[in-house]
Amino acid sequence: MRIAIQEENFVRKEDYEAVVKKLEKEEEEHSKTKILLAKEAEKLQFALGEIEVLSKQLEREKQIFEKALSNVKSKALKESTKKDKLISKCNEIESHIMKQEDLLNDKENEIKELQQFITKQKQTLKTQVSDLKIQKQQESYIAQVLEKKQKKGLK
Repeated sequence: MRIAIQEENFVRKEDYEAVVKKLEKEEEEHSKTKILLAKEAEKLQFALGEIEVLSKQLEREKQIFEKALSNVKSKALKESTKKDKLISKCNEIESHIMKQEDLLNDKENEIKELQQFITKQKQTLKTQVSDLKIQKQQESYIAQVLEKKQKKGLK
């Protein structure tokens, strides 16, 4: 009975060698898998490092861009304000020019009226001078006639 129990507890040599061979093969496969895992882990770490570097670079570039954008917006606002001031000043100047033109037109009209008045006054004065000459001639003629009559009457 002891032999039967021993036979039960023993494994055939072929089965044992097959199991050992299978175990060795699994250990070899496990070792290869471990090596592949280590390589992939290294690649992953390298990729993560690159991602971190690129993320930092992207963040720096984003900050530079935002600063440049802010500067451009600020400059655009200043230029817009400057443009609005210039437009306002142009409008003021145009308004002033229109007032000056109106004033100039009024002065020109006043000058024309004064020239017409002067022309009428000249004409009136010429007429008066002419009338005075005629009157003087008439008075002179009358004085001559009276003088002749007096001379005739004295004779």
